Amino acid sequence: MNPKNKKKEHAAPLQAHRGPGAMPAPEEKPKEKTKKAAAPIRLRHTDRPAPGAAEKIYSGFALILDGLQQMGYPVGDENFNETGPRAAKALMELVRPVSEIDQAVTDLVEHSFTAAYDEMVISKHNISFGICPHHLLPVIYRISVAYLPSEKVLGISKLSRLVSLLSRRPALQEQLTQDLAEVLYTRLDSRGSAVYAEGLHLCMAARGIQAHEARVVTSAVRGMFRDQSETRQEFLKLVTASPLSLL
Repeated sequence: MNPKNKKKEHAAPLQAHRGPGAMPAPEEKPKEKTKKAAAPIRLRHTDRPAPGAAEKIYSGFALILDGLQQMGYPVGDENFNETGPRAAKALMELVRPVSEIDQAVTDLVEHSFTAAYDEMVISKHNISFGICPHHLLPVIYRISVAYLPSEKVLGISKLSRLVSLLSRRPALQEQLTQDLAEVLYTRLDSRGSAVYAEGLHLCMAARGIQAHEARVVTSAVRGMFRDQSETRQEFLKLVTASPLSLL
């Protein structure tokens, strides 16, 4: 695939959000209002999905507790107090609404910087958490991402944030890997991108086959990482090398 012929995807422009305005100045000394820049969207534990979704998730955990009671567990004792709401809140921390993630990714790629740098940029061993769509059980990821900038670069923390954002979906690891590579390639207008992901899936570690040590490994490449084997091999060598402490 020739990176010059790739189809570029342009994100919709962000709408500016105004914070609380100051008290109006006296009429005899009017002051021009200062337009505030749009603040980046940040995922917080207090964020909630749409009310309808939250109510359904709370109701679902109430039914799970009923099932546990039918299995003989004393769900009425103090250890199960508020277990339903706590479990629902935990799930809503692991999974964010699609619209919220899309907006946060758009905000992230819009906040890039012009830099006279065209070599490989790597953010390696980013730990993130998600859930699998098959069993809704947690997945622990360790993900390394890279891109070859053309005209703009992301702030270094944005790469880790992008990994965290896209992990907060009930998606297959294979899809997560492809989506990360695509965002870094098309949305950032880079010359290439690469992703290397390892996942510990509790759906097969804590149940089923109980493969406690098994790790699922996926990778995806775009642009020059796909076209040039030496570039791809350099990336894989750097992200799979034994980690060394920096301190």
